[in-house]
Amino acid sequence: MTNSKSPAGQPRTKLFLLIAAAAVVAFVLLLALIMNATQSSETPSITVDSYADEVAAALDGADASIGEKLIADTECATCHVAGEGRVAPLFAGIGSTAGDRRPPLSAEQYLYESIVLPAAHLVAGYANAMPSNYAQRYSSADLGHMIAYLLTLAET
Repeated sequence: MTNSKSPAGQPRTKLFLLIAAAAVVAFVLLLALIMNATQSSETPSITVDSYADEVAAALDGADASIGEKLIADTECATCHVAGEGRVAPLFAGIGSTAGDRRPPLSAEQYLYESIVLPAAHLVAGYANAMPSNYAQRYSSADLGHMIAYLLTLAET
């Protein structure tokens, strides 16, 4: 009489359990790395000179009308206008309030930082929902055009 349980299935079961255990360990390690990276990415100290050179270069020859078109093409209004303030701070009045948002940064420096490093400072009540690749997508001149346009959006 033969045994109805075949030992041939045991190596597959052991292999499956080994792979499952390795996957769990890999997931835990990945999670730990992500948490560590999040905790160690503190915002650098901000001074009156922060981004000063970058902003000066970007604003040299900046044209607000070009910035308006770039912002329209990027569909920034989806969150900053049409979102009615639910997703992102509204553009309305940003030209007047930008200089007070993150002392000691000027309005120009704050807007620059908000575009290229959106997670560096979050306006109270908002999550970091803005894409973080604009520094790679746009030239310094394009960033200057956008900043010049945003500065025209004073409170009415």
